[in-house]
Amino acid sequence: MRKKIESLYIHIPFCEHICHYCDFIKFLYNSTWVDEYLLALEKEIKSYHIKSIKTIYIGGGTPSCLNLKQLEKLFKIIAPLSKDVKEFCVEINPESLDIFKARLFSFYGVNRVSIGVQSTSDKILKYINRHHTFKMVKQAFCILKEVGIDNINVDIILGLPMQDKKDIKKDLDRLIKLNPTHFSCYSLKVCPHTLFYLKNIKEVDEDISFDQYKMVNDILEKKGYTHYEVSNWAKKDKYSLHNLTYWKNERYYGVGLSSASYIDDKRCKNTCNLKKYMQGETIVEEETVDKKDEEIYEIMLRLRTKWGIDDDEFKSKFNFSFIDKYKDKIDRLIDGKFLNREENSVVPTFNGLMALDYVILTLLDERG
Repeated sequence: MRKKIESLYIHIPFCEHICHYCDFIKFLYNSTWVDEYLLALEKEIKSYHIKSIKTIYIGGGTPSCLNLKQLEKLFKIIAPLSKDVKEFCVEINPESLDIFKARLFSFYGVNRVSIGVQSTSDKILKYINRHHTFKMVKQAFCILKEVGIDNINVDIILGLPMQDKKDIKKDLDRLIKLNPTHFSCYSLKVCPHTLFYLKNIKEVDEDISFDQYKMVNDILEKKGYTHYEVSNWAKKDKYSLHNLTYWKNERYYGVGLSSASYIDDKRCKNTCNLKKYMQGETIVEEETVDKKDEEIYEIMLRLRTKWGIDDDEFKSKFNFSFIDKYKDKIDRLIDGKFLNREENSVVPTFNGLMALDYVILTLLDERG
């Protein structure tokens, strides 16, 4: 039976500059390339014959670096399938948002925006090659609220060079005053082929990273934000509906360069080659997911969230009990304060979220 798909991710791989830490598939903005890319994107979206969708997420890259005409072209492509949308989110950088783009967002139904803040220190922002200032972040909030968009996420990075816990606390204090509905906090990863890698910048060790996340969690929870996923905190009912699709192991469409889809029993990956994509060559990897694979994905993804694994839901999907099958391992992880039992669910503790790889490996280790 074809499983219902209610989420669509759209990748815009263009940026006005390249950050020193970024390992995503991206290209410097070129107007001609963007125009060609949107034509290829339209063909791919039409190939799925999507009738309507509940969540749309436009990520990148930097979607907001497109000019007004290009953004409107993109929104017109999406418009026929967005009539029932509950959450329509676009990623932006502060320096590439203006009132005209924000009005366009609002006109076409965008109701959530994710701002790439990363830090509120202008000195650190310059060092990592971000081209905005904290003043621009505040201006972006004002612009979005002026057009009626007040469901706003901010991304920040922990473990940056020249950054200590005082800097992170200052970031949180400054941003909380702007009243975002959602925080996404990620620890710096130094990946090959980035300038940080070539400069031999090191990631902070696990103990420091844990302390930073613990401080973030303590501050945000005191201010009314719920830690509902490893790297995400939200005010009441302001969870990222689109990202919950992934964490609930549900199906989704992914269109654009390097994007991923999960359709029926197939997990697919699009090409990372811009020329091939614009010539109509899209999917380059395909994995058929059998029942055992589905079980593994279910455990790996569900335990990323505060809701964990509901045993009744698990039974209805797999015809056996998660709690019964993994009882000894679950008990061991509960003793280690990585998991808790809540009624008929198994949920991660804060320590469990911070040591998620260990939790998953322990559960899935076939040696017992």
